[in-house]
Amino acid sequence: MTGKINTIAGHEFKTLFKEKTFVLILIIFILMTLFSTYIGWSSRTTVENVYQETVKKLIADGAAKQPADPFIGIPVLSIIKNMIVYVFLIGSLLAIIIGYNSFLRERQSGVSKIIFSKPLERKDFVLGKIAGILYPLLIITAISFLISLASVSLITGKMLPSPSIFKLVAFYLVSLIYMLMFAMTGLFFSIYLKSESMALLIPVIIWIFISFVLPELTSALNPNALLNPTNIQSATPHGQFLLAIQGALKPFSVSETYKLISGNLLELDSASSSLSIMKIFMNNLGSFVFIIFLLGFSVFGCFYAMIKFNACEEEIYE
Repeated sequence: MTGKINTIAGHEFKTLFKEKTFVLILIIFILMTLFSTYIGWSSRTTVENVYQETVKKLIADGAAKQPADPFIGIPVLSIIKNMIVYVFLIGSLLAIIIGYNSFLRERQSGVSKIIFSKPLERKDFVLGKIAGILYPLLIITAISFLISLASVSLITGKMLPSPSIFKLVAFYLVSLIYMLMFAMTGLFFSIYLKSESMALLIPVIIWIFISFVLPELTSALNPNALLNPTNIQSATPHGQFLLAIQGALKPFSVSETYKLISGNLLELDSASSSLSIMKIFMNNLGSFVFIIFLLGFSVFGCFYAMIKFNACEEEIYE
């Protein structure tokens, strides 16, 4: 039984890397991982140069007091803070495509009719598909982790301390869970719907709602929060209606939860750098459990859709 699951997973893994769309978005994601460190280093270097020039000018003018270095006490992991946005936008979209293509190939080619005419349990088939989706996501996450670790260590000129490495590992594990949730959504609709276009359109609509609409409602009181991964709060209005909407919807905004946990793990400010990994998760336990629940619900949906799937009657159309 395990052999059948591994066979399906292995075939899925090999086939996936033949998909041009997947390879293209994968390359973009890997490049963005590289650029995230460079962008963080470049912006920090620019500000540091401006600071040094300002100090020199103040000294030349005879000023008795110089401003403090803006990067004193700023944690080193904050250099790669842009990875939060890349994962919750590009990574989640990549995951949808992986899940969507996972079963669609069998339906388009008619192979699904042959597969289910064999003595193969459907739960084993779904487990094989899930494993085949998980493997490439694990590889993508591991590659991104190694790139981030190597690039940050190279730029700073020293190896990250163990607590920072553990936080970086935790960040990519949370990112893996977040992407896997979208991948299972893509797999569910590719099994459940007959329409090829709708099987992709609905997960993308869900992605848009989670990534843009819901955060806009929950972060309407903080306009910088949507795409800017920072813990700095802006001056905002205090309307009771907006506050009520934010309070009601925020626990269900999985993208905001992801950004908040990730921001703490990547130590976006000096306050979060003092928090342990356990403390970070305990502070956001309810929202993180909701993400796990959505992942479990989408996995359950895949099994349910496969049980209802009739290979003899189902014909997919565009």
